[in-house]
Order: sequence, then structure tokens, then C-alpha cells
Amino acid sequence: MPSLLLEIGCEELPAAACYEAERQLPRLCLEQFGREPARLLIGPRRLASLVRDLPEQTEPEWIKGPPEAMRERAAAGFARRHGVDPDELEVRDGFLGIELPGRPLREVLQERIDAVVRGLTFGKTMRWDDSGLRYPRPVRWVFAKLDAETIAGHHTFGHRFTAGAVEIPSAEDYPELLRAAGVEPDAAERRRLILEGLPEGWSDPAGVLDEVVHLVEWPTVLESAFDERFLDLPRDVVVAAMQSHQRYFPLEGNRFALVANGGDPDVVRAGNTQVLENRLDDAVFSFERDVKVGLDGLAAKLGAISFFEGGGTLADKADRLAKLVERLGGGEATLEASRLAKADQASELVREFPELEGRIGAEYARLVGYPEAVCAAIEEHYLPDSAGGPLPSTESGRVLSAADRIDTLAVSFSLGHRPTGSRDPFGLRRAAIGLCRLATEGGLAVSRALLEGEVADFVEERYEGLLDVPVEFVRAARRSRVTELGQVAELAKALARLEDDALDRLHTAYSRAERLAGKAEGVAPELNADLLVEESEIELAREVARLTPEIQTALQRGDTEGALRSAAELGAPVDRFFEEVLVMAEDSAVRANRLRLLLDVRDAIGHVGDLAQIPR
Repeated sequence: MPSLLLEIGCEELPAAACYEAERQLPRLCLEQFGREPARLLIGPRRLASLVRDLPEQTEPEWIKGPPEAMRERAAAGFARRHGVDPDELEVRDGFLGIELPGRPLREVLQERIDAVVRGLTFGKTMRWDDSGLRYPRPVRWVFAKLDAETIAGHHTFGHRFTAGAVEIPSAEDYPELLRAAGVEPDAAERRRLILEGLPEGWSDPAGVLDEVVHLVEWPTVLESAFDERFLDLPRDVVVAAMQSHQRYFPLEGNRFALVANGGDPDVVRAGNTQVLENRLDDAVFSFERDVKVGLDGLAAKLGAISFFEGGGTLADKADRLAKLVERLGGGEATLEASRLAKADQASELVREFPELEGRIGAEYARLVGYPEAVCAAIEEHYLPDSAGGPLPSTESGRVLSAADRIDTLAVSFSLGHRPTGSRDPFGLRRAAIGLCRLATEGGLAVSRALLEGEVADFVEERYEGLLDVPVEFVRAARRSRVTELGQVAELAKALARLEDDALDRLHTAYSRAERLAGKAEGVAPELNADLLVEESEIELAREVARLTPEIQTALQRGDTEGALRSAAELGAPVDRFFEEVLVMAEDSAVRANRLRLLLDVRDAIGHVGDLAQIPR
């Protein structure tokens, strides 16, 4: 059975586009050729798939027509369109239709190749001609071989600077002939060569390796060194210049490693060193200007910098952070850090290296002698900086981080900036996830009272994706009366851990009380003990009075398991009550009192959540 090589040749693609293509090509090849690729050979100038064991012809295709009930009115027209006799139509699942036989693969191969080329989609695209294609970079050639037969194009191309056109006799020859032309087409092999070539002690704090794999076609790892005078800069600045600007890998001291795409090693090494030193020269200039102004001087400039449109200035944000820090129980160090946390936004260095916000502020705070607790809070308050990123390691950092997220969410929502669909320009989902993680993994006491209205719902919704429990348990816990954000998560997990029997008792007691009394009219405003007549309703009232404070106390001390045990004790007296008492008594006062008792049951159990959210 034949092998198909399909190669889409482009101008140098961003690494992100290479990964997008890598995710999509297996599905596209399966749809169009009936097989997933045996190999994906993707790099900065080519997106290639090698599909083996192709079928000789396509699968039969079922063409669905009108419903069988409309045979008399519609069958003739449908059959005529497809060139068949109406009597040849088949019935499947209540519809008329026709099965078209498979076609020889070669007859449809060109259109299927075009479907793959046009089927790739990318986050950022451009147009460069009237072909209608939208790719991140212009497509320069499409080349396809079915075994030894050329289906599209004439040849591929080797390394941009060292090789030209490359003839490919057969699809299976493609990888080795490209290697002979200075191109390693296999991304996994390029990664292996890079890792093998990096010197001992290399680091990659910004995680640029994944990008570098798709920046070069023939990786050559070189080592170099910059002038030692730049070691007077904060190490974070030097590393940022290496990684965010140049995609280098820091080594010890003034050494670094780079991955070249061929060329004379001495020339490449010297050129890259010069570029890095030019950037570090700029950093030295910015650093010295910032140090001269000082951290407090930078903080004084925050009144001239907008937080975002309609959100006041960064000085306003600093004032709000201080108030939130107090409400979160932060100490003096955290309060001082809240005043200075955004000061580095006025610095020259953060303008040049925005990814260093927080870390530069902390460095400047250390230079002027602020206590380490203040410096650490400034440095860590942007953490976590991704959904799964590390949390602040200090208490002051966690408090300031939570305050920063609460403020950003509150201001954004007040201005109508709630995320819609995939759009989230202010990073509010990330802020909410970070806040939830601070409350759970970080153990930070975040009062739910600090989150109001839509903000509270938006933040607590994040637990539906963060927690490894069914969403119904999270939704039930969100309607509980726990006072802290982290307790919502703990309660959701505790509900999910309940044995079915225990959950059923709780659920039944809650739902029966809610179903009968929740929407009833004429409910007494409070329970009247003098109107309790039957022994079972007296017992139920006694148990509600005893267990309600137990549930509340358990929740206040964070004992969700104990709260659930106490709530479950209401199951048996509720069952007896319904067996022995007529709730809708003829006496309106007795009826209103019994409905009140049921609402008290619902409210007592409701401390641990709206159990109606959990399907039973």
C-alpha cells in the first residue's frame, strides 16, 4: 500500500504556529486520506506529514436525502440530482439516500491535499496573495509524493542558506534527503540534538526551549560569554535579556549558550555576543537611572500612570490594595509592600523588560534597605502568573497577591469588563483561578464578603474546573453559608467524599423540606413551640434547635466533615415527621407552623449547601 508525503513550505513560521499545525494535521490527514500520519515532520519552513499504507480507493459515501415519508414528493428530484433511478434509493434511519461507491485514491488526491492545506487554522494569520489562504507566514510551495509519483509541486528545498532545491525520488526518501541538505525535519530529533549540545549547568527559567526547537532547521549549540561588567546588573535582568530578547540559555557567571541555524561558529558567536551586550548596555543605562530616582521616588510617579481606562491611576490602586490587605489580615510588612508593589511600573527597566515587574521592584527595595518581608511581598505578588504556576512562598506575598487579584476583578467588573467567550483581555480568569488557588493550596483566609455580586460568582465558578469533583458538588457548596473562599472548595470535596447512604439521607431531608415548604404560602415567620402537637414534630424541632448551632460551629472552625455529620442527623427525625404528621393541617396556624419547621430544617441543612444541585 502506498505512502504519501505532503509538505507545505512556508516563510519562517513562529513556533506557536508549528505547534498548532502539529495538533491539527493528524485529524486532517485522517479525514482526507483515511489514515493518521505515521510521522509528522515539522519545522520553521515546512509542515510535512508522511502517511503510510493508504487505501487504494476512498470509503463509500452515504448521501442523505429527504425523509422516507416524503418519497412521493421529493424522491424523484433527489434521484435526478445524483443521476440514479428513484427505485435505487435506500432507506436508513428513516431517510432516503444513496451510497456512492469509493473512488480511486489518485482521482481525488489533489483535492484532498488542497483540503488539508486549506484546513489548517492558526491564531494569527496574514494574506499575501489572492489565493484565499490565511497562514501566519506566506506559503511558498506545496509538494506531495505518492510513493515515487509526484502529485503536487516539483521538489522540496533544503537549508535556506546552504542548499537549494532537493529532488525527492520517493515519499520514504524525504527525511534522509533533507538531512543531507542541511535540514533536520524531525522536531523531536532537533530537541535531542539541542539538549545533547547544551553545556552542563544550563538553565531555562523562561521556558524558551520549546520555541528554539522550531527556530532552527539544523541546530548547532555554541557557547559564548559577555563582558563581566554586566554582572553588576541584577541577575534577573541579565537572564531576561538572554531569554526574552535572544532565546539564549544562561550558564554560570557571564557565560551563555545559543542555538544557531548553521553558519561559521566564530562569526555567529561574535554576532550574538555583540547583540546581547548592546541590550545589556541599554539595561545598565535604565538601571542606573532607576536607582538614582529610588523606589520611593518611583512610587511618587504612580499618580501619573493609569491602571486602565476608567480604573483610576496606579496610585489609586495602591490605596485600594492597602485597604484590602488590612481586611485580609496582612501585617505591617504587607501594608508597606502594598504601597510600593506597583512602583516599578514607573521604572525604565520594567518598561524595557515588562516580564520583570515585581522582581525589579523587589530588587530596588532591597537596594534601599527595606525588610526582606516587604521585598518578598513585592516580588511575589504577581504569582501565580499562570493557571498552574507556583504560588507565593511567603505569607506577605500571598496576602498581597490576593489583594491585587480582588482589586483587579472588582474594578474590571464594575466597568463591565467581564470576559466573554475566549476573550479575556484583562486576564480575569487567570486572576480568579489564582485567587482560588491562594485560598486552597496557599491556605489563605479569603473572606467571601470581599467578593461581591458577579465577582463572587465568577471567582467561585473557577472551582468547577479546578477541583477534581463533579461540578454539581461545587455548585451545591457555593450556596452554603461558609464564610471563606477556601471553605467552598473543602465543602465541595467533603460532599463528594460522602458515602451514597449518607448523601441520600442529607439530600432527602433537604429536598423534601424544600419541596413542600419552599414555595408554600402562609408560612409562619418563626416557629411557635406552643403549636407543636405531635411527638415527631416536637422531636424534629428539638433536633433542629440542637443541631443548627453544631453545624454552624463546625463550619466556623473549618470542620466540614463534622458539619455534614451533624446535618445528616436530621435525616431520621425528618423521615418520622413525614410518616406521622400531616403538614397541611386544617388549622391554618398549625399548618403555617409546620411549614416554618420544614423551612428551619432546610435552612439548617442549607448551611452545608444547596443539595438540590446534586442529582439523585
